[in-house]
Amino acid sequence: MALGQGQDSLKIGDGDRAAIVETEHEDEIVEFRRKFLIRFLCNYNFVSFWSSEFDGGALKSNRPVDVGLGLGYGDFYWDFIYALPFTSNNKSSKSISFETGFDFFPGNWWVKGVYRSYSGFSTDVGDSSLYVDLWERDVYVSALWLGTSNGEFSPRAAFFLDRRQRHSAGSLILGGRIQGTKTKDKDEFFPYYQEPKEIFSSWVDMGYTYTWVFDNKAFLNLWGVAGVAVGGDTEEDDYMLLPEIIGKLAFGYIGEIWSWNNVLETEYMPVIFDSHWEQKLVCAYKILIVRRF
Repeated sequence: MALGQGQDSLKIGDGDRAAIVETEHEDEIVEFRRKFLIRFLCNYNFVSFWSSEFDGGALKSNRPVDVGLGLGYGDFYWDFIYALPFTSNNKSSKSISFETGFDFFPGNWWVKGVYRSYSGFSTDVGDSSLYVDLWERDVYVSALWLGTSNGEFSPRAAFFLDRRQRHSAGSLILGGRIQGTKTKDKDEFFPYYQEPKEIFSSWVDMGYTYTWVFDNKAFLNLWGVAGVAVGGDTEEDDYMLLPEIIGKLAFGYIGEIWSWNNVLETEYMPVIFDSHWEQKLVCAYKILIVRRF
């Protein structure tokens, strides 16, 4: 029975009032009835790699466009992403890129696991391109806690499009990851990587994210995380320090059946070894289209 319609004598007890507050609180994040998702992904990538062993400038990745397909149900998602071979630089060898991973959302946690393999870098030398077959494989598992918004914010609304956030809100980000990286220079261009190097590292990350929600079901999200890691070579006593900065901007639209977003992502990571140091800059423009069933 509605209030304010001739029912001035209607009283609301403390229990009823608590129930109303709880219902409004839960409705801040709206879940869709359709739980099964198909995810269509397309990424344009730019990777710049600089090493103290090479004074000719930065090497640039030769794998600009990735396409992928993903599936999701409930709190679990799995994606497969592969580089389009015909988009590589025709002046150098084709590079290889493959990535697969899962995302899981238990409560206020975002758990992510990734396997990624890629190779192929080039740099301009005069009028020609120098190709370096630098191969790298990354495997990591991360866990981020985003629980400071009291149920008003969800990263899934901006990055996975499986629910709608009703009002603008944000959250503190705390977490970390465990990562294993194996690198091999198949062209023997970098003396440091003539033999395969396998590095294991442990990370601690902290940051903040905020989503602005608009009346037309569109949204804008900003995400910033800084982290630091320590790691070492499994074969040698070569320890390293890895600072990291990650920034994201996501904007898109969430509909009942179809949703889409665009994500601009930047990651900068200097790697300081005992014997030399490196810098890596990764930039990406990502498009995600989601169909709910």
